[in-house]
Amino acid sequence: MSGHGTGQGGASVSAATPAALAAGACSALCALWAMRGLPLGGVLLWVTPLPLLLAGLGFGARAAAFAVIVASLSLLLLSPLLGLAIYFFAFGLPAALLVGAAQQPGRMDLALPLALLGIWPAAIVLALAALIPDLEGAMREAVALGTQRMGVALPEGMVEQVARVKAAAAGFWMALTMVVNGLIAQRILERRGLALHSSPPAETLRVPDWYLLLPGLALGGLLAVGGAVPLSVLLILLVPFLLLGVAAVHQRLRDRPARMAFLVGFYLLMLLFLQVMAPLMVGLGLFEQIRRRRAPPPT
Repeated sequence: MSGHGTGQGGASVSAATPAALAAGACSALCALWAMRGLPLGGVLLWVTPLPLLLAGLGFGARAAAFAVIVASLSLLLLSPLLGLAIYFFAFGLPAALLVGAAQQPGRMDLALPLALLGIWPAAIVLALAALIPDLEGAMREAVALGTQRMGVALPEGMVEQVARVKAAAAGFWMALTMVVNGLIAQRILERRGLALHSSPPAETLRVPDWYLLLPGLALGGLLAVGGAVPLSVLLILLVPFLLLGVAAVHQRLRDRPARMAFLVGFYLLMLLFLQVMAPLMVGLGLFEQIRRRRAPPPT
């Protein structure tokens, strides 16, 4: 069911421009607040995509793109170029791409956005590897410097292990940031009758079938050349399946009386035993993908 054009489902199209302007300004303000190290800046950094997603999910992909342009121009004037680049590639552009990929004629389809949650961070890692000859060494130095500033002494072997997955961890948090902000934005808009499209049923979630080839190619690259970059790319490309696994857990607990208690326990297990739970969720996500691959698209 579409929001706009049916009853009170969405404001008039004429409101899209001021909404995009406001969203871009608000997003830029959150980013600037974090860049200047002001109080709660770390919190505001993670909600930087929220205004962009609100504009896009409420008024369409053009509104999201316009909001990103407004925010980027603001940051071009008020922040260093590095800050603008981080904002644009980590928050602005992926938010606009996700909104555009999700909106299909008359409905929302999350297959391509799920794929982009793996493809986009992986592409950034590959681009950085092309620009920085020794990206693994740079990550190792960043880990050592970060632990030194925190006053924590890690053994050299531990520094090496953390450095190997640092890029993958950054890609995971980037994807998780977009997912959480997207869910919040859609929930806010749906509650107010402003969502452009209603959320698809959780049981229909899956990635496009062609996406299954990408982790296979990344695994081949890891076996062929090794190193932190192929490992990070492989781990990042598995993130959509991890998300499908988590969604499947939510789906299976939907009708249980003690659902919230089960979910709290589940997320505690995820936090405490991530190295065990993450592969299990990836496996569950792959199972769900294969099980649903022949399911007809939602209408």
